[in-house]
Amino acid sequence: MKNFLTRLLTSVLILAIFGVMVIASFHRYVFELTVSLISMMCIYEAVNAIGFSKCKRFLVPSLIYAFLVPFSFLLVEHINKSPYYLIIILTFIYMISFILISMLNFNKIKFNDAATIMFVSLVITCFLSNIILLRRMNEHGLFYMLLVIVCFSWATDVFAYLVGMCIGKHRFAPNISPKKTIEGSVGGSVISVAVTFAALMIYKNITGVSVNFPLALAYALICSVVGQIGDLAFSYIKRSYKIKDFGNLLPGHGGVLDRLDSLIFLSPFFYMLITFKEFLA
Repeated sequence: MKNFLTRLLTSVLILAIFGVMVIASFHRYVFELTVSLISMMCIYEAVNAIGFSKCKRFLVPSLIYAFLVPFSFLLVEHINKSPYYLIIILTFIYMISFILISMLNFNKIKFNDAATIMFVSLVITCFLSNIILLRRMNEHGLFYMLLVIVCFSWATDVFAYLVGMCIGKHRFAPNISPKKTIEGSVGGSVISVAVTFAALMIYKNITGVSVNFPLALAYALICSVVGQIGDLAFSYIKRSYKIKDFGNLLPGHGGVLDRLDSLIFLSPFFYMLITFKEFLA
């Protein structure tokens, strides 16, 4: 119960921070800067967790990369290119630089550690930055962003935890995430779909838009599963390095990366679905 109350109080703080992020999303540059800072915090936590935060030659290039990528979404508007055009260029420069630094410091860092740093930097920065594309997509951009963060990511995480705590018996992936259960995973996904349905009904009544409910709820279910895969992917990294959390900034929740691991995978996946076929008209 004490752990639950700690998580609940921290959740209130997270919601307050989320509110600031929503307000920032109405202003160009401010929102991109917010995403940059969040990406940098996540990367720092990951690098620190595996023991290389003091090795600036490896940390600094990753932080610079995390800072620049979100702003590349703004620059493409002025050069009439794909949103991913500058990201490809920045990623190439980052990878070449990081590989050269790793080879020059062959005796100071193992390949698997260097690969982990590069992997988390690329995945966190490129994947999470898609939240900017969702927000700027069209007149429904803010709603899409809220769906991803609140309904698909947070609702799944929270209710998977609660359902698993109440009735969870069968371990889902005991070697990677010992506390996750099949009951919690299924319950989190089902309730996430229900929360999405409620959000769609509210949005429809407020704006009068037409909603393709079967398609939207199918997206919600698929995204809930993808979010849990993202959670497990970062849990896999944590277990590989024998750490419980990436950080301790958020009591009861771990670090920022521990809270955003599912969102990191969800952002590009949902953007891909929406660009394929929207459910709002």
